[in-house]
Amino acid sequence: MKRLSVCMIVKDEEELLPRCLDSVTGIADEIIIVDTGSTDRTKQIAEEYSAKLYDYTWSNDFAAARNESLRYASGKWILVLDADEYLAKEEYSLWNDFFEKEKPLDYLAYTLPVINFTGDKESDDEITTAPVTRLFPNFKGIYFERPIHEQLTRGKQGELFHKKITMNIYHTGYQTKRLNEKNKHERNMSIFNELKKSDSMSEYDWFTLGNQHRYAKNEDEAIKCYELALVGDSSRTAWYPHCLIGIISLYFKQNRWDLVDEWTENQLSKYADFAEYHTIKGIQYETMGFFEKAVGCYLEAIRIAEQRAKKKQEIWLVDPMYSFETPVQQLIGIYFRLNDNKQAIYWLSKLLHKNNKNPQVLLKLVEWLCHYESQESVISFLNNIYDINNISECRLLFKVSLVMGQVELLHYYSQRMDSVKDLSPLDQIRYAVITNDKEAWLNFATTEAIDVETQLQLWVQLAVGAIKWNSHIKLEETTSQFQKSAVLDLTKTIISFINEEPITDEQALRNDSDSLFLVAKQLFLIKEYEKFDKFVEATKTPELINQLANYFYNLSLTEMALNYYSILLSKQQLDIPSLVNLGIYHANHQYYEDAVQFLAEAVRQQPTAKHLYYSLIRYANKEEKLVYINQFIEVCPEYTNVSFVRDFLMEEKEKAI
Repeated sequence: MKRLSVCMIVKDEEELLPRCLDSVTGIADEIIIVDTGSTDRTKQIAEEYSAKLYDYTWSNDFAAARNESLRYASGKWILVLDADEYLAKEEYSLWNDFFEKEKPLDYLAYTLPVINFTGDKESDDEITTAPVTRLFPNFKGIYFERPIHEQLTRGKQGELFHKKITMNIYHTGYQTKRLNEKNKHERNMSIFNELKKSDSMSEYDWFTLGNQHRYAKNEDEAIKCYELALVGDSSRTAWYPHCLIGIISLYFKQNRWDLVDEWTENQLSKYADFAEYHTIKGIQYETMGFFEKAVGCYLEAIRIAEQRAKKKQEIWLVDPMYSFETPVQQLIGIYFRLNDNKQAIYWLSKLLHKNNKNPQVLLKLVEWLCHYESQESVISFLNNIYDINNISECRLLFKVSLVMGQVELLHYYSQRMDSVKDLSPLDQIRYAVITNDKEAWLNFATTEAIDVETQLQLWVQLAVGAIKWNSHIKLEETTSQFQKSAVLDLTKTIISFINEEPITDEQALRNDSDSLFLVAKQLFLIKEYEKFDKFVEATKTPELINQLANYFYNLSLTEMALNYYSILLSKQQLDIPSLVNLGIYHANHQYYEDAVQFLAEAVRQQPTAKHLYYSLIRYANKEEKLVYINQFIEVCPEYTNVSFVRDFLMEEKEKAI
């Protein structure tokens, strides 16, 4: 008897079908394909892989089509796949081991994690998982029911039990591009509408309809469906925690904190032996400014995941991101905010060791290290994580060095690349400026179509080069071709600065402060400190100085940050991020009276900034506590019934009395 039959239903899948079939040819004894009306090369591709091909007239019923494919299967086991799914060949050994050891039982099917690549790209930081029951023994009377998001059943033979296994299926079907190409939403909604008309919706159907609305960005309808799905007692089902976390996420997004708290404490807490509960609770604490409690939750989430891994238990409940990446990323943000740079860098390093392809993590780490470590130390650190003989990894390090303006790193990694001639126009101009190649900067030209955002980045590099070499002709020539009119006005400001002419239009400087900050930042990164000082002095506005102060504060260049903050404070020009940073800085140094003054002013400017009240109330003296507690209750009443907020307010009231 054949060991494994792979059963599929398809329509117009010429784009993805080859990948799917290629992924199973080394493990499947036969491939059954039921085609529901393809008009492209789908059938031809199926034949190229020696699949058994059958035509079927689509009847708006997925279960019926699935069961048609099962009719032709002759293997001992059946694996059901879609065309936009595939197996990993490096995991074949797991599948072979399963088939050798597992005994087929009449009442047992197998639930596998489907690894979903979501969004517009198949990137590592856009992954979710979902359990699906797709593997089961043949000839045991197991078949599909429900016309959409079909489920396996034994019918009148009795209950079908589900056993979780660790082999993976990979899926790209919910990418935005795929949804647009196939109009899946409209097709699926027509089936759901028929179910609703016949009053045939189960709790699981409401869950899957909620997912459909959520992917279509129809969040209000998604919530209604999730609420209906959670009415009954389905907590033992595999889909229940997915629905639970889905509805909590949507309530959170809509700022419905009473429901966020209720569902988290009453239902999600039942899964406290998984990382998800602690990460989600940590995000709730962090959003309300309870940073110490948030840190505790994130560390607990990581600890639980590590313990489960050691015990060879399922590591995550719903999504692998909750077990490491998300809590670590949140920890990094909090530690930097609290000026605990040692811990922030420790977790940045851990995150990079786990996934060294994440450019944002690498950028943040290199940016910080370059201000505190020698270039030799930075190179040594990076070479312990990356293989510089691997051209793609070497190019990543080169690119990051380029963005960070680090000339020593740039020289080191460029010498280990085959060529730097195939750089994009933006990277060409960056490379010329950083390596002090004025000739290349002057000769820069591009015939490529450039989008508006890239135009601004190009303009920044041209402006920095113009300031560096006191030559604005190239800047004028190139920016005159740009579509963005604001760039032309910015160019006039740079020319006035180079010509040492007074810049009198302060409103224009304030309007352009974001772009001028990028120029100032780049001058600082390439160590043109004298030019940097002169440029800031000539173009200074409250907006620019606040941005620079906060930039240096976030890099823990505290002395520079405080110098700028002092200038702003003397003129009462601190913006809200600056006030908050100063409040946290003074609280960290136990200057609580000063901390309260800065935080109080931030709250005065933005009374609804809910995350500021925790520190403000906590550090205020007895007389002030009640004032700020009452202000919070008046301005943010929707948060007062959140359990941990309510407990905190009660504790602080007792201290004030």
